[in-house]
Amino acid sequence: MSRVAARRALPALAFLLLATPAAAQQVLTERLDLAALAKIRAEATERSQVESLAGYLTDVIGPRLTGSPAMDRANEWAVATFTKWGLTAARTEAWDSAFGRGWERVSYSGRFLEPFVQPLNATSQAWSGSTKGTITCRVVAMEVRDTAELAQWRGQLKGACVLRNPPAEIPPEFSPAPRRLDADTLLAPVPERPQGPGQRDPDQQARFRQMQAVNQAVGAFLRREQPAALLIPSGWTYNILRTGGHPDGRLARDSVYNPTPALLVSHEHYGQMWRNAKRGVPVRLELNVQNRFLDDDRTERNAFAEIPGGDKASEVVMIGAHFDSWHSGTGATDNGAGSVIMMEAMRILKATGLPMRRTVRIGLWSGEEQGLIGSRSWVRAHAAELGRISAYLNVDNGAGRLRGIWTQSNAAAGPVFEAILSPLADLGVVAVRHGNTGGTDHLAFDAAGVPGFNYIQDPLEYGIRTHHSNADTYERFVLDDLKQAATVVAWTVYSLANREDPMPRKPAGQQATAR
Repeated sequence: MSRVAARRALPALAFLLLATPAAAQQVLTERLDLAALAKIRAEATERSQVESLAGYLTDVIGPRLTGSPAMDRANEWAVATFTKWGLTAARTEAWDSAFGRGWERVSYSGRFLEPFVQPLNATSQAWSGSTKGTITCRVVAMEVRDTAELAQWRGQLKGACVLRNPPAEIPPEFSPAPRRLDADTLLAPVPERPQGPGQRDPDQQARFRQMQAVNQAVGAFLRREQPAALLIPSGWTYNILRTGGHPDGRLARDSVYNPTPALLVSHEHYGQMWRNAKRGVPVRLELNVQNRFLDDDRTERNAFAEIPGGDKASEVVMIGAHFDSWHSGTGATDNGAGSVIMMEAMRILKATGLPMRRTVRIGLWSGEEQGLIGSRSWVRAHAAELGRISAYLNVDNGAGRLRGIWTQSNAAAGPVFEAILSPLADLGVVAVRHGNTGGTDHLAFDAAGVPGFNYIQDPLEYGIRTHHSNADTYERFVLDDLKQAATVVAWTVYSLANREDPMPRKPAGQQATAR
């Protein structure tokens, strides 16, 4: 069959692939309860709470930086919501008392004074310090490729606003990025990665280590030289502010000192300042940056709730998403969407009253943006019960429809998912891909030997507009996509919870195949 024909026949293709004798036997073994699926679909479409959940999480609670009061409010809201729905064991669990100080933005104002007056499009990086009221500063373009070059800047930066790096060259978007996944992408073979996921060749490793050493040396140098502010270029254009943490990293979060104010500046304004500084044209700014550090409670928490199982209640099917976000938008697609999808899936399963043999548990994680530390801490603390967790399912790639799932190189899981997802081809769910995907909380479970999986999603604007940016707001939700995704998750969970056997595990030594 040609690619064009495959695309046209996509809804039927998933069933065709399952029509072999072995696959048919697998479908029969899975005992798919299509009457239960009809109930799940009806609840998800006719009585959906996706819109109210998404709206409250983003418009009322807002961005949820780990350690912030908003993160605490989100956890409290989730537990209250779970309790209202009648879920059991709704609670938060502490995972770390050494995460560091909490932080939140208070206010920012900034403008160019020279070479002409205009507002400065910028925002604080997380764990940035504050200015002493309104200040003015000259802008200095500091380009350091080797630590030997630092000497020339000694005594030149005190009180200055420092451009730390040259701006990236970002060309126009001549070829628009795809917003939906097509058949070619979903059904194409997974490319082999000879180096292994996340690995670099020796030259790449050497360059990376050198870059790290230079950055650390520059950071220490700047702390000694005491500039008025650090200016960091946004990695995206069109005035999108793609934020992150302070350049001092965990040092800024852990320390008792007031870190240098660090502003993430739009690509356009940063480039303008850089070019003028290189031309010798004076650039001066007026800034007032106010942020707040929070030291009262350094204990971070995750939120949980459960639906008790039947005859296999001691076994657990677990779902989750990271609840935290960065601070420039309202954390809609990263990862309010995944959190809302998983919450709604739990609501659907509870509202339908469908019996499930295994207990179903939801975990909403904080600390994901700082290295999956909320989920990894939970896995370490609950090591004794990991053998009873049949599977962990995760959503964290934006707000698009679910199109399938990655097996995380668990070969035995592929046929199970193919069978379970086969009735969802009309919803666009057609791909079970044998390979790895990384960067989110299913890795914490995979590394511990628990079958951990992340769904495949349509990208929409995730990788080009919303990820970690000030554009990540309620407007970027596609509510019908969230409803579809909640349907898919609820059906997957129901099916896994009622299988005779738990989800097959990888052979020993094959865990943690992606980072």
